[in-house]
Amino acid sequence: MSTKTEEPGTEHLSPFQAGLLAQVRRRPGTGVYVDHVLLGLTGTLHPYVLAEAWRELSRRHVALRAGIRDHADGPAAYRSGGRPTWRAVDWRATREPVREARLRERLDRERAQGLPLDGTPLSRTLLVRCGEQDWTIAWRFSRLVVDRWSAAVVVSELFETYRALLAGRCPKPATAPRYPDGLTARAVPARAPRSRSASTPSPEPDPSARALPPAQAFPSARAFPPVPDDEWPPRHTTPFDAVDLDLGASAAAVRRMCRTHGMVPAAVLHAAWLMLRSAGAGDPRPVCEAVLPRRPAGRPGTWGAVGSRETAVTLPAVPDASRPLLPWLDELSGRLTDAVGSAHGVPGSGTADSAVFAGEAELPRPDLLDLRLKVTAAHYDARPHHALALHLLPGQDLPVRLTYDRTRASRSTAERLASRLRDLVGALAGASPRTTVAGLGAGA
Repeated sequence: MSTKTEEPGTEHLSPFQAGLLAQVRRRPGTGVYVDHVLLGLTGTLHPYVLAEAWRELSRRHVALRAGIRDHADGPAAYRSGGRPTWRAVDWRATREPVREARLRERLDRERAQGLPLDGTPLSRTLLVRCGEQDWTIAWRFSRLVVDRWSAAVVVSELFETYRALLAGRCPKPATAPRYPDGLTARAVPARAPRSRSASTPSPEPDPSARALPPAQAFPSARAFPPVPDDEWPPRHTTPFDAVDLDLGASAAAVRRMCRTHGMVPAAVLHAAWLMLRSAGAGDPRPVCEAVLPRRPAGRPGTWGAVGSRETAVTLPAVPDASRPLLPWLDELSGRLTDAVGSAHGVPGSGTADSAVFAGEAELPRPDLLDLRLKVTAAHYDARPHHALALHLLPGQDLPVRLTYDRTRASRSTAERLASRLRDLVGALAGASPRTTVAGLGAGA
């Protein structure tokens, strides 16, 4: 958020936030950009102290009180004077299978209803008592005002504030999340990469390069096979689902390649996704956008900020089949690192029908044994508007999650795409300086 208006406490939306707002208004009743954080706790919990800790965080961070309303010169985010909604329910009398289904149905229904754009805080928190010592925290918020990195900061600070209040101390901000394993930060090359100047002639394809069987570019969202009737989502639920992907040995190969050539792992995964999501001929829309947290590794002061700092950058199209792969991956690395380090962000077009989310912080699981409490689960559930979206999660194994709209793509389509993506990532990780796009068997 930037460029304050004359009205005190009101700020204009950033270009990226304005794009998200347009998508939210375009698809009402689908829960677009209403994200969930689910935390499981076991042990002795004092619910009233936890509620007070949440109120303390709301006073500390404006984003937890922010809402969206129409302003004289356009939509604006403003600092709400109200408190985010905090509710507590006791479901100990409900059997576990029924309780889990009930919670899932409630969260899906509330997400489908969306969050009101009337200026009230875009944050709702539900504390469920599941047993004598079992608890679930369900935090629902809008991506318009809180991004995933901020969610990790809030979770960390919530438990530190809870600990301070129990001890009668003044709450202080907790340690900010670490930058995620160089996913979008360049590594120092293990050796000097080969020259990739524009004047260097393109080498001939390497016959020994790892090749994939020829495959047609994956169709655009409008060309997906019809969704089977038994997979159509119920009316009360949001139409999104996810497929998790384990890259296996390819993850280590990708990191070795990036260390050797001074690239970022996210560039390799973006390249594989672009090869699969190439738009059809004559389609004027961008193929894909990269959504990044804009919290560069060299600026730790931005790590503890809570709000919407994300930015988007349109990715270049898949190059000609004769072009070597490494210069293209280097170009992708440059675009990603420049966007993350930009002071003001790089506004995306907002018209791409797929996106890759990278560089987001992992939800913390703090050690609470001194409080006789343990975090048993920490789950973040995002709902972008895209028919297909790829989420690069933190971790040395480069975990990947593919989210898809069940009204536009079937699960079999998503699983087939995930399998093809795994093969392409492995092929890219084994590329040599002489490997071209044609050498992978995808593109031309």
